[in-house]
Amino acid sequence: MRFYYFEMVGTAVFAITGVLAVTRRGLDVFGALVLGIVTALGGGTVRDLIIGAPPFWISDFNYVSAASAGALAAFWIGSLFRDAYRGLLYLDALGAALFAITAANKVLSLNLSAPVAVTMGILTGIGGGLIRDVLAGRPTLLMSREIYATPILMGCVAFVLLYGATPPVPYAAAIGFTIIFGVRALAIYRHLEMPAWLTHRDRSDGDR
Repeated sequence: MRFYYFEMVGTAVFAITGVLAVTRRGLDVFGALVLGIVTALGGGTVRDLIIGAPPFWISDFNYVSAASAGALAAFWIGSLFRDAYRGLLYLDALGAALFAITAANKVLSLNLSAPVAVTMGILTGIGGGLIRDVLAGRPTLLMSREIYATPILMGCVAFVLLYGATPPVPYAAAIGFTIIFGVRALAIYRHLEMPAWLTHRDRSDGDR
């Protein structure tokens, strides 16, 4: 039950950061609501559709309610959240870690392969943000040097390896969660980005 409440908070925070990430003028309340819900629930929804499971929020509409509350709060009192935006990023990292490991565990419980579990964990963590950015017409997370998907990859791989170890590691989920949140939080705190040699650079940029 404790993790359930964490998921509700993470869902609301995802929605808040999703709305705050889009600062385009003219965004109305309906647009904010859609962006917030897509950001919070999009990744998990795509994951469930791919693995042939009913979308998780259909059986528990509290996820939609939490996402809607977060989106509306960001729309109406966004200035308060922007003042604490850095703090929200840490909560966002907490939610990403929780949802990614939960997704990987769900896939493994369905007896699907380890690579599928890692892929679905990553998709759940970043999928909503990718859909949001496409809808908002802005560069996606994968087109920036922000360290966001890499910690999720590291944590999911660690979790899957420990989960499948002989004997299984009882705290595999906690270790994977700690890796994701720890690396992401460090990147936020130290303003770290992916090194230039690991990112693509258009040749034309060097001529400007």
